[in-house]
Amino acid sequence: MNLEKPTHIAFLVAGAIALLVAMFMEKFALIYAQPFTVLTILIIYFAEKKEPTSAIYILAQIIGLVGGILLILGLRNYLKAVSVLFSLFYVLYLRLMYVRNLQKKGSAKTYIYVGLISLPILYIYYNVIQTISSELTEAAIYFGFLMFFMLSYVITALYYYIEDKNQSNLWMLIAAMNLGFMNIIIGLNELYMYETIFTVIVVFCSLCIQFFVLKFMLHDKKDDTDLLHMF
Repeated sequence: MNLEKPTHIAFLVAGAIALLVAMFMEKFALIYAQPFTVLTILIIYFAEKKEPTSAIYILAQIIGLVGGILLILGLRNYLKAVSVLFSLFYVLYLRLMYVRNLQKKGSAKTYIYVGLISLPILYIYYNVIQTISSELTEAAIYFGFLMFFMLSYVITALYYYIEDKNQSNLWMLIAAMNLGFMNIIIGLNELYMYETIFTVIVVFCSLCIQFFVLKFMLHDKKDDTDLLHMF
C-alpha cells in the first residue's frame, strides 16, 4: 500500500473500520462496513490498471460481496445460495489464473510436488467437513461443489506458482492460502461454534485476499520474473 495515494489510504481506513466493527459490534453490522472495502479495492483497480479492464475480476468482486453479505446474515440460512455464489467466484478466479498462465505446461515434478503438498490440505478439510457434516445434510450436493471449486482454486494457485515462481503467481498463491485458511474458520464459526475472534480473523483474511488479488491484477505481465533469480 502506498500511503501517499488517497485511494490506498481509503482502503486501509475501510479495512480498519471493518476490523473494529467485527471486534466490538454485532456481526450483522459488517453488512454496512464490508462493502466499502470492495468499493475501495475496485477504485484502486480502475485507477491503476495497466491492462484492459477485466470484467471477470469485477464480476468476481461483486459475487464475493453478495456472498459475503449472505454469510453475515447466516450461513445456515443461505447455505445453498452461498455455495452457488462462491463456486462461481472460484471459477472466475481460476479463469484469471489460467489467462495469466495460458502458455505454461507443467512437468511431472510439478505434479508430484503439488500432490504431496495437497495431501495435508485435503486431510485438514476432510476433518473439518466431518466436524460440521451434521449441518450440511440439506445442501450436501451444493456444498460438495463449493468444496471442489474452492480446493481446485487453492491447488491450481499452488501448481502455477511451483511451475513458474514469478511475482504474479506468488500474489495469487498468498491470496489462495489466506482463502483456504479463512474457509476453515468460516465453517467452524458458522456451523460449529461461533466466536467473535473467528469473525475478526475472517475479516482480516478477506482483506488480505482482496489486497493480494489486486496486486495480481495490477502486476504487469512484462515485469514477471522468476523469483529464484532475485536472490
